[in-house]
Amino acid sequence: MTAVSSTEPVLVRAEHDGPVTTVTLANPERANALTYGAMQQFIEGLRAAHSNRSLLLVIRAEGDDFTVGRDQQEKVPGVTKAKSLGLILEANALLRGFPGVSVSVIRGRALGFGSGISVQSDLSIAADTATLGFDEVRHGLAPLVVAEYLPPLIGPRATADLIYTGRDVSASEALAIGLVSRVVPEADLDTEARGLCDSLVAGEPGALRLMKSYSARLRAGSIADPQAAAVAELDAWLSAGRPEFPDVPENPAAR
Repeated sequence: MTAVSSTEPVLVRAEHDGPVTTVTLANPERANALTYGAMQQFIEGLRAAHSNRSLLLVIRAEGDDFTVGRDQQEKVPGVTKAKSLGLILEANALLRGFPGVSVSVIRGRALGFGSGISVQSDLSIAADTATLGFDEVRHGLAPLVVAEYLPPLIGPRATADLIYTGRDVSASEALAIGLVSRVVPEADLDTEARGLCDSLVAGEPGALRLMKSYSARLRAGSIADPQAAAVAELDAWLSAGRPEFPDVPENPAAR
């Protein structure tokens, strides 16, 4: 296992273990609030997962909370608000554009950007005691970035309810509206997450990457004839001998 180096203090840790890159939010004393430095380290970890050509990207956190989101009080000398907010766009693009399968493991609060990580991951497993929500409006902010990417994922009505009210969402409601993909008892979260990741790694890596690419392009509307493309791409992959890294078009979300 090798760690990805980052500047001090270490607020986000990235580790590679075979086909898996695990990015861990590591500032539990502040409920993993994401400062400007932490966002830079988070982006570094996501980039490492790309450059390492990992099959699986796992995002988790130390402590009782996943993250309470961006640090809304922080002021970094020499950093404009636009530059700071731009880190959100960079992180979102790296997460959505990851060519393997991304899995977020949610315990405690996953608010603001934390819920963004959850819903933009391919799979998200949460403890039944977890709390999610886009609480930016409660801090006097307008979550315009969320308003752009969230409707295609959970629908416009659910998006409006969350971003206009900033209300907290229970794990069961988060599952119902699509903020998470699975809810398990809190005591079983680590075991269930490990089992999920083990099952993915044990699968056909080329099939997972092909499905990820096709699904992303389908959502982006970049496939003119989805049925014909599905048959053609599957045939090409099988004919090539099921390669681990299929020759597929670029994921639009990675741009």
